[in-house]
Amino acid sequence: MAKQQRIDIDSEVIRKTVLEFSNSIRAEKASTDNFLDTYADPNAIKRITNVNNQIIYGRRGTGKTHLMFALCEMLQVESGKGSQKQLPIYIDLRKILPLITEQEPDSLETSVLIFKHIIDEIIFKLVDNLKYILDISSLKKQPIEVEKENHLVRQLEEINIEFDGKSFKRLGKITLSQVEIQKIAGSIRASKNPEISAGKERSIKEGKAQEYTKYISFSQISEILENISDSLGGLKIYCLIDEWSELPMHLQPYVAELLKRSFIHTNYVLKIAAIPYRSRFQENFDEGRRVGLEEGGDVFPITLDDRYIFEIDKTSTRDFYNELLLKHLTKIEPQIMKLFSDRKKKTIERNFINQFFTNHSLSEILVASAGIPRDFINLFINSYENKTNAKRISLKNVRKATSEWYNTDKKEEVEKDPTIKRLFEEIVGKVIIEKKSTHFLIPKKFADNKYIKKLIDLRVLHLRKEGISHKHVSKRVYNVYSIDYGSYTSLDIAKRTLNTNLQQLVMQLDIIDDIREARAISLEDDFFEQFMMDIGEGIVCQRCNSIVDTNHLAYIKQGLCNHCFEKPN
Repeated sequence: MAKQQRIDIDSEVIRKTVLEFSNSIRAEKASTDNFLDTYADPNAIKRITNVNNQIIYGRRGTGKTHLMFALCEMLQVESGKGSQKQLPIYIDLRKILPLITEQEPDSLETSVLIFKHIIDEIIFKLVDNLKYILDISSLKKQPIEVEKENHLVRQLEEINIEFDGKSFKRLGKITLSQVEIQKIAGSIRASKNPEISAGKERSIKEGKAQEYTKYISFSQISEILENISDSLGGLKIYCLIDEWSELPMHLQPYVAELLKRSFIHTNYVLKIAAIPYRSRFQENFDEGRRVGLEEGGDVFPITLDDRYIFEIDKTSTRDFYNELLLKHLTKIEPQIMKLFSDRKKKTIERNFINQFFTNHSLSEILVASAGIPRDFINLFINSYENKTNAKRISLKNVRKATSEWYNTDKKEEVEKDPTIKRLFEEIVGKVIIEKKSTHFLIPKKFADNKYIKKLIDLRVLHLRKEGISHKHVSKRVYNVYSIDYGSYTSLDIAKRTLNTNLQQLVMQLDIIDDIREARAISLEDDFFEQFMMDIGEGIVCQRCNSIVDTNHLAYIKQGLCNHCFEKPN
């Protein structure tokens, strides 16, 4: 009976399905047209299905884009069921990057241009969906429909939208004059007031470069967008802004400020997907002046990182990846489940992931995935391809896949920066080689170290838990980290530095360390201070004899020691 309930993972249908699964690694390139059905974490969707302005944080591969697409579908399905219509507008900021990298103008002026292109995208999507929004049929229009159209046309005419009686057409992109751009930039520099200081200018200017261009003021854009929402019956417009972290870091607070001025108190809802260590939504200046979006005030952050960590919650992690695999593979090939009766189907669905893995190999791939769905998908496909004639994926298949994935996706990025590479090798040496562990502690005060942040961003270090105590050190708070599984199963990782045979070491390690045991393994001040001295980013304070971190804000802004907060010389 048990054998009859098992899927033949060597069958032609499974092989073809797994091959096609590789198209789902990146959501924007996925072959599926139904992201809601394949999203495996309904709790995440519930957390963003609201009218709050939110930042969705997550490292690469945590499913931010997939979540955005799933939310789009949910909003479209639910729109019109209640008293209020809602329209999702997805904006990929990568599309505008070539428009701003050809030259390097003033940062504030560049931010205005980026914002202008965001507005362009919103207007384009609104025009493209007007018939749906207004419930305009292609048949004879009713008087109320004509009235709606006429009111809207008056609004749209001001931003270069033409209506020929049948459809709305965009004549050109919104264009701001150089004078207007400078006014907006000046208002950000000089004013704490969140209003645009360029005034309520209503005139349309003409300027001549190679051809005549119609200009519109920023204050008009903000006002017209609000009026459009009102004229569409209070339409709730969700602006889903993806790839925020692709914007240059120094520009991000200013773009955030422009979004704040235009959208925070309107019928527009902002959902912004961002990478934690590559994002800055607010900049603080002297005299308490701030620019940007305030987390907890203007926007509310949620994180997709570290949702499903096998070392912390084995059951939830296993169930999540079981659901992920089941939804994707059966969406690609529905025939998989049609082979079984309804009674057997429930058993297969609950244990779908076990059809592919032995018990040990399943535990290992869930550890290696480190809470990152994209890593799991890649590891699953590679492990499956490594399998030969065995009925299920083995431990050896998973370890080979993790090594290949590290070398393909992560190793090159680590080695691009000699400082990053050096720090990572030293951590691996201290933790894995000396302590025979994969988890370790770092004092919380080093959590903002830019090199630690970079290693986390590259997914070779993983933050596991924040704010725990050390059983041997009182009155000190630590964070728990783990070293990426693929980095130490790779056969050629820093052999000269580590001077050991990692292949033999891995066989001896207890991969699933208990996080509580990490309390005995910590990298203390001396480790980081010596490292900063070695790379030339630390000096000795002559007042307290501590090593001054020259990257610390106290030193950068006021030349103070980050320990005693006195001048180090």
